[in-house]
Amino acid sequence: MKTILVPTDFSETSKNASEYAIGLASLLGIPKVVFYHFYETTLVYTPAGELDETATIEPHRIESIEKLNHFIESLGSIPAGVEIEMYQGAESINEGIKEISHITNSDLIVMGIKGGGIFKETILGNHTLKIAKELTIPVLIIPISAKLNKCEKVTFLSDFRDVEYNKSIERLTTFLDHGIVQFTILHLLKHHEKIDPSHPEKIKLDKMFKKYSPTFQYKESHHYTDDIIDFVFESHTDILALVPKNHGLIETIFNDHTKKLAFHSKVPLLILH
Repeated sequence: MKTILVPTDFSETSKNASEYAIGLASLLGIPKVVFYHFYETTLVYTPAGELDETATIEPHRIESIEKLNHFIESLGSIPAGVEIEMYQGAESINEGIKEISHITNSDLIVMGIKGGGIFKETILGNHTLKIAKELTIPVLIIPISAKLNKCEKVTFLSDFRDVEYNKSIERLTTFLDHGIVQFTILHLLKHHEKIDPSHPEKIKLDKMFKKYSPTFQYKESHHYTDDIIDFVFESHTDILALVPKNHGLIETIFNDHTKKLAFHSKVPLLILH
């Protein structure tokens, strides 16, 4: 990975995600962090009734630049080896992020999310899960209570079905290549389910991640979200990785259960596609 994109609206939730992104870049040796601010405009018309694009956009653009510079300063000193870039735009939030991620060739998007599903302080927060669902770039969701101390342990949640999603695996291995020392593959067992060591999907996963010496963990699940959160805390996981799929155990990645996981877990969620 070479570039992290951090959309920001200057809220505390966004600031926490920004601090996490800069720390992550320094820790993993990622050379660039790009900040993007979406700003809303007020339409201004000429006396002839035509849209005055300069008067409509320019004041907001200048204000955005000033606020973004102030925001970066508020994050404190930037670690050596981390370059900061800034972009602004008046497009819709989703389209703006897609465009900037393409322009900057971003490898990872880092976004914050606030507990309880309440986003009174932030426009961006309302869009975090939607963006994570729609974008093909990996999105790291940072709960407001998450602080970066280390990034050594990654847990990957797998339902052991159709594991040959090669692009997703490629994106996860790219992340793991940055010095992750412990990689765990977690499978939640359904009612009376048993996993034999010769299970074909387990063998495939073991082969795919052989380079990282994965540890397989199995946990009988009665309460999907709570069981995941319990494992994350018991195992001291630093990042939980998931792949949204249209079926299987994690098909509910963006329903209320997963929102609860994002809102209440103190561990960042890495959403892969």
